Amino acid sequence: MGSPVEITAYGEKEICSNGIEAAFLEIGRIERLLSVYQPDSVLSRVNRFSKKGFISVPREVLDLLSESIRYAKESQGAFDITAGPLVRLWGFGPGKERGEPPSREEIAAACRSVGSEHVRIHFDSGELELLQEGMELNLGGIGKGYAIDRAAHVLKAFGVTRALISSGSTLFALGSPPGQRGWPVLIRHPRLEKEEIGTLFLCHQALSTSGDYEKFFVFQGRRFSHLIDPRTGAPAAWMASVSVVAPGAMEADALSTAGFILGEREGSALLKRFSGAEGLFVAESSEGNVSFHATTEWRRVEASYSPSRRRFLTLLSGFFIGLMVPLPARATVVYAKEEEALRRMMPEADRFDADEIDLSPDQLSKAQNLTGKGFRDKKFLFKIGRKGKETVGYAVRLEAIGKERPITFLIGINSDGTVKGAEVLIYRESEGSEIRHPRFMAQFLRKTVEDPLRPGQDIQVISGATLSSRAAAYVVRKALSIFEAVYKKG
Repeated sequence: MGSPVEITAYGEKEICSNGIEAAFLEIGRIERLLSVYQPDSVLSRVNRFSKKGFISVPREVLDLLSESIRYAKESQGAFDITAGPLVRLWGFGPGKERGEPPSREEIAAACRSVGSEHVRIHFDSGELELLQEGMELNLGGIGKGYAIDRAAHVLKAFGVTRALISSGSTLFALGSPPGQRGWPVLIRHPRLEKEEIGTLFLCHQALSTSGDYEKFFVFQGRRFSHLIDPRTGAPAAWMASVSVVAPGAMEADALSTAGFILGEREGSALLKRFSGAEGLFVAESSEGNVSFHATTEWRRVEASYSPSRRRFLTLLSGFFIGLMVPLPARATVVYAKEEEALRRMMPEADRFDADEIDLSPDQLSKAQNLTGKGFRDKKFLFKIGRKGKETVGYAVRLEAIGKERPITFLIGINSDGTVKGAEVLIYRESEGSEIRHPRFMAQFLRKTVEDPLRPGQDIQVISGATLSSRAAAYVVRKALSIFEAVYKKG
């Protein structure tokens, strides 16, 4: 969805765990439909079509496109899912980034393929009709919200009644934490990175923030952001951020995007047409002065700022996926799905083949001797990255106990037996999660089974993460040892 997802839930542990697992599966399903970054998604297939004519599309996608067109009409074209050519032209979509504006001629050419009025939906035949050559659809301004709404629906179906689902700048609050009137959420200041401009308490509400600080470049002193005005073909000017509270995440997502393009006056008028929608508009003058403009009922969801900042969950700037159950249970934080980590380790791979390993007694003995410790498990699932017939790397998912609970790692290995990558997938301890940062994990790159990996000597330990560091060193050693026993030639 363009950013990781975090789910925080209170309740009976098994219900929360099962519900969250199902919610993430649902988000993954939506991503396979809508992501422009996945070449095999439905939307990518539509964009490859990129010519006038009809193309078959699943009913669910047609329904979402229909809703998107409705927001385009309500916003007088400020919100438009056909702005893909412009987003790509300005360097904010898949493909090459840029550091200066395109020419007027390039913008004019891209604008000819933009406009929701050029999209027709035929529900009876299950087809989408594109009326202009070169059209591209990009649901970046609504798809994330839709996925979050679907995840909330799944959580409720599993009996989860208190949860917060957050993906970057969009979130949905299901119920409220025990003893609180809502989920406390801080909204960041668009110009002062470490400052907040307000605290909200959300209950059965969504919040989405669109800001020009998310993706942008500066040229000749002017900031150009990814929030393109489809009507002009250029990034919207003079707004720094727009936050919208609404009954659903999809609605908040679309309205914050449209509100940013429209600006405070027209954006506020748009929100009035949607029941339960309120907004906070942060504008910036040509002199760099920032001003704040809230709709009439915004104060009903805004709380007074508390200096006790540790009490709050700073979720709008969050980057992680997590599960939290009431104390004394620990937090379980999923930092990356295995597929995401594999793609980062082996971006050149066009597929990942699964290889189930059942170590023979000789292989197990060799692997244990190389690891320097015995281990009970002898079955492992390796993922082998392939590019055509070429093998580009191996990876295995392993767990090790940190202080009290297991940590799940993905260890990548080159064909020559050196470490290709090391990432934390799931962290279950109460502290020590700093090991997941690149400054620690990068220490393992290019290490071999013959290299010593002693934390505090060969591997620099991050303060407060000693036991987690040892766990990381152990699984790297174990992965290299299993690879040596099974795959290493000669």
